[in-house]
Amino acid sequence: MADRASCGTLPLGAVLDPWVKRLGSPKAIALFLCFIHMSAALAAPPDVVVEGTRDIWYAGEHMFVLEDASGTLTIEDVSRADFAHRFTPSPEAQPKYGFSRSVYWARFSYLKKDRVPERRWFLAVRDPNLEHVDVYFQRPDGSFDVRRAGVLVPWAKREIAHRDPVFNLPETPTEPITVYIRVQTSSIVAIPAAILTSDRLIQENADRFIPWWIYVGIVVSMVLFNAILYFFLKDRTYLYYIIYIISLGSFVGLAFKAVGHTYFPESGPLWARLWPFFGHLACLFGALFARAFLHIRRAAPRLDRLVCVLATISGISAPLALFLPARVSQITLSALALVYGPLMFIMPAIVWRRGFQPARFFLAGWCMLGVAGVFVPCVNQGWVPNNIFTQHVMLTGSAVEMILFALALANRINEAKKESEIARRHALEGEIHRLRNIELRQANEEILRKQDQLIQAEKMASMWQLTAGVAHEIKNPLNLVNNFSLSLVETMDELLQELKSLPADNQAALESLASDCKLVARKIAEHGGRADGIVRGMLEHATMRPGERCMTDLNRLIEEHLGLFHEGTLSRRPGVQVSVERDLAPGVSPVEVIPHELGRVLLNLLNNAFYAVGEQHERAPGGYVPTIRISTRGRDGHVEIRIEDNGTGIPAAARERIFEPFFTTKPPGEGVGLGLSLSYGIVTKRHGGTLGFESTENKGTTFVMTLPLRPSQALPGTGGAQARGG
Repeated sequence: MADRASCGTLPLGAVLDPWVKRLGSPKAIALFLCFIHMSAALAAPPDVVVEGTRDIWYAGEHMFVLEDASGTLTIEDVSRADFAHRFTPSPEAQPKYGFSRSVYWARFSYLKKDRVPERRWFLAVRDPNLEHVDVYFQRPDGSFDVRRAGVLVPWAKREIAHRDPVFNLPETPTEPITVYIRVQTSSIVAIPAAILTSDRLIQENADRFIPWWIYVGIVVSMVLFNAILYFFLKDRTYLYYIIYIISLGSFVGLAFKAVGHTYFPESGPLWARLWPFFGHLACLFGALFARAFLHIRRAAPRLDRLVCVLATISGISAPLALFLPARVSQITLSALALVYGPLMFIMPAIVWRRGFQPARFFLAGWCMLGVAGVFVPCVNQGWVPNNIFTQHVMLTGSAVEMILFALALANRINEAKKESEIARRHALEGEIHRLRNIELRQANEEILRKQDQLIQAEKMASMWQLTAGVAHEIKNPLNLVNNFSLSLVETMDELLQELKSLPADNQAALESLASDCKLVARKIAEHGGRADGIVRGMLEHATMRPGERCMTDLNRLIEEHLGLFHEGTLSRRPGVQVSVERDLAPGVSPVEVIPHELGRVLLNLLNNAFYAVGEQHERAPGGYVPTIRISTRGRDGHVEIRIEDNGTGIPAAARERIFEPFFTTKPPGEGVGLGLSLSYGIVTKRHGGTLGFESTENKGTTFVMTLPLRPSQALPGTGGAQARGG
C-alpha cells in the first residue's frame, strides 16, 4: 500500500516533469521512452475498478487523505510527486474528522471497465452539509477537469441537481484516472465518497427517507395525542413535551437526514444554522420537561439548580445559533449533549428510587436517546466507525425515547388517578369521621339537653308539688284570716252605729278608736286577698286544669287581648302613652289551641312589655316613644308570634333564670315571678310549642312564640326550654 501511495497512483506527467526540466530534450526523450517501457511492466493497478458486477463501489476503502491545516495548498501542490508520501490511507470506508478548520484532500484512482451505454456512473460525496466540495479528475496530459458542488454552490451551478455533491464519472479508455477531492466546511468534516450508478443513486435517495417518514409519523402522532391531553388536563408537562419532541424531530431531520437540503436546496446556509437552533431548543424544553415530570425541584434540589443552569445556557444559545457561525453553535450543542446525557440518567434514577414509578419509563427513554447522544459526537469526531447503525442511531433513539416518554406520561396519569383515588378515599373517610363526630356531638348535646330538661322538669314538678302542698296548707288558715277580717270590718261598722247613741263626750274617742280598728281590719282583708291571689296562682301553676282545644284564629285572639291590655294599662300608668304596632300576617292558618290559656300567655307577655317600656320611659331622656310591636307569621306547619318592645331589656345575669318560678326582676310588691313560668308551661307543655327571647339591655326585648298548627306537628324537642338569650 505504501508503494502504491508513493508511485503507483501518481500521474505520469507529475513523475516526468522534474526530469524533463533537468535534462535536455534528446536525453529526456530517451529517458521518457525508457520510463514508458518500465511503467508498462511495473504499473500499479487502479484503486477502484468499476465493473458491471456491482452498482456501487465505496471509494473510501481505497482513498488516501491529506490534512491541509493552513488551507493554502492547491491542486498543483498536492498533485506533485513530493506530496505523495504525505497522503495517508483512509481509516474507514466513510471517514469523518469532526469539527476542523483544516482543508482535507482525498485521492484515489479508478478504472472504468463497464461499457454498457445505458448505464451511467457517478461520483457522489454523500454528505449534503459540506460547504465546499471540489473534485479534480486528472486528464492523461496532466491537466485537471474541475467540478464544484456543496452547500454554498447555487443549485443551478451544480453539475447534477442533487442534495449531495454528485458528479458525472468521466470515461477511462485504458488507463486509470486519478481523482482528487478537496473538502472545506465549517461543520463536521466527512468524505463519504462512492462511485455508483444512476439507478443506485435514485434508489438510495428514496430509501434514505423511508426511516425519516416513519419517524415523522411517530412525532406527529405523539404531538396530537399529547396536545389532546394538554387541552383537557391543562398540565404544563404535556406542553413542554410537545415542544420538546417538535424541536427534537426538527433537529434530527435537519442535522441527520438533511431534509432541508432535499426540499429547499437553495437555502443551504440557513439549514446549517437552523439545526443547531432546534437542537438547543430541544435541550431547553427537554430540561423543562424533566423538571416538571420528575419533580426534580422537590426530589433533588441541587440537581435542579444544575438543570436550571443548563436550561438557561440552552435558552440563550438557541437564538444566538441563528447569528453565530455554524461551527460555534454545533460545538456548543455537542458539549451540552455530553453534559445532558449523564445528568438525565441520574435524575430519573434518583426519583425512581424514591418511589415514583413513571420515572422508569423516563429512564428507559433517556437511555435510548442518551446512548444516541453520546454516539453522535463520537461519530462526528471519528472516534466511532460511521456505518449504517451509527447513521440512524439518533433517529432510532429519539423515536423510541418519544414513545417511552409518552408511556411515562400515560403511567403518570394512572399514578395521578391512584393518588386521586387515595386522596378521595381519605377525604371520604375524613368526612364520614367528621359527620360521625358531628352526629355524636349533636347526640351528646341532645342527651345533655334532655337531661337538663328532665332535671328541670323534675325540679319544677317537685316545686309544683311543694307549691301545691304549701298553698293547700296556707289556704285554710288564710281563709279564716280573710273571713275573720271581714267579720271584724262588719262588727266595727255595727260598733260605729252603736256609738252614735252614746254621750257626746265619750262618742268622739270611741269613734276614733273604732275607725282605726276598721282601717286595720281593711288592711288585713286587702293583704289577705292579695295572699289569696298568690295562693290561687300557685295552685293554677301546679295543677293546670284541662281545657277545651279548638281551631283558633290567632290574629283575632290577639286583637281581643290587645283590647283587654289597653283597658288594664290606663289605670296602672296613666302618664305613659304606649304605641302598639300590629303586623299580623293575613291568611295565617288557624291553630288548634286552648284559647283562654293562650290569652293568658299573651296578656303576661304584653304586661311585661308594658312594664319594661314604662321603666324605660322614666329613665330615658325626652323624645323616647314607648313602643310595643306584635306580629304573626306562618312558618312551615307552624305559626310564629313575636312581641317586641323597646324597653329596658333583660339583664344578662337574669336571662338563664327568666322562666324559673318565683324569679322576677321587679321590685318587691310588683310581681311574684310566676307569669313567665306559667306562660312557658302553657306554650311548651300544653301546646307543644316553643317560647324563647332575644334581649339587649336598654334597647329592648323580643319574645318569640312558635305554635304547631296541630299538636301532632309539634317541633322536635318541644317541652324544653328553647329559650334564647340575646
